[in-house]
Amino acid sequence: MSIVVVSSDSREKGREIAAKAAESLGYRYLGRELLETVARRHDVPREKLEEALDESPSLLGMSSKVRGRYLALVQMAALGELLGDDVVCHGLAAHLYVLGVSHVLRMRILADPEEEARRVADEKQVSLEKARKQVERRKKSSRKWSLDNYRIDESDPSHYDLVVSLSQLGADEAVKIVVQTLGYRKFEPMTYSVKCLRDAELAARVRVALVESFGTVEVRADGGRVVVETHALKREKRKKAENVKEVAGKVSGVDFVEVHVSTDVLRKAAESFR
Repeated sequence: MSIVVVSSDSREKGREIAAKAAESLGYRYLGRELLETVARRHDVPREKLEEALDESPSLLGMSSKVRGRYLALVQMAALGELLGDDVVCHGLAAHLYVLGVSHVLRMRILADPEEEARRVADEKQVSLEKARKQVERRKKSSRKWSLDNYRIDESDPSHYDLVVSLSQLGADEAVKIVVQTLGYRKFEPMTYSVKCLRDAELAARVRVALVESFGTVEVRADGGRVVVETHALKREKRKKAENVKEVAGKVSGVDFVEVHVSTDVLRKAAESFR
């Protein structure tokens, strides 16, 4: 069966529509409740996982290394759940890493700006004008987060199969559109699309195995063949490649590891000034 991944410029509206769509379709709803499992399984604070999902990197905030590890843990867990199909997912940034999988319907919900401002005004007990500004700042912050962490502009409609504006539609109408769209054969699981999802899940598991010891790594998988891209100083390249290959090769499902190590320009420059 198919998978629906919901993204929205309003977390509340996105969660509401995703949950209703799951109920209407008879699918599982996958949301931030998953963070409890991730936190318990990997002995990390749930609130830190939330922070990694919500806040952009900053000088005074969470380090990029820690953020990268937390996001890798969430991504691995979410992809593992999505392998089961019959899922509606929201709140885990899956729209940014479930790419090239044809049986995943990626949907973007655009909340009515005035309705959203009124909701924020009531919730925060602020003026409507101040609420409008808060809503706009939140949209900009969310776009920055997606660019900072995944180099994807989540507000770009070209990244979605379906974009629904709630300016003249209600949540129930949006759910009906989801159900109708899933009726198209394009969203039925095919051998190749299932393989793409399995490859993404394997790459995520390899990345988690590597990220704590080796920092930023890019991982791609094709069947049991894994390609890892990382960086190091010239004198460290061979040793790092060997270490990465050893760790990645121990991950279940990996048959072959290819490592590409580029020169760490920033570290090289820093050393030249010492």
